[in-house]
Amino acid sequence: MPVTPIQQLQKYELKYSGTNVTAVLTAIKDKVMDPRYEAAVILITADREIVRRILEENDVPPGKHGIHYALGFAISSAKLSHSGPVLLRTAQALKARFVALGADPVIADKIISALAGVAPYY
Repeated sequence: MPVTPIQQLQKYELKYSGTNVTAVLTAIKDKVMDPRYEAAVILITADREIVRRILEENDVPPGKHGIHYALGFAISSAKLSHSGPVLLRTAQALKARFVALGADPVIADKIISALAGVAPYY
């Protein structure tokens, strides 16, 4: 087991050759990375349109749109890796964070409910 930083660096350099990593990533780019990117972009774009509709229906001033779009993007990102109670807790934390930054709590609840399918407890 490497003890010194130099030994750790040598172990890392032996394990991860730059040319090997580049070759592997290039080989899987078209088969794995591009389709996953496209699928995520489609979901995030659809969620952004849902947030836009909510903002327009509730007459949110244009100066406040950015913070609500940021909340929507954060919920969309969380949806890609979480579900159920974990997503609900994440949504609660994101709501608290964005409300502290100036988002309207009622609009935040509507965004969370529309994107995550659940409303936070508070």
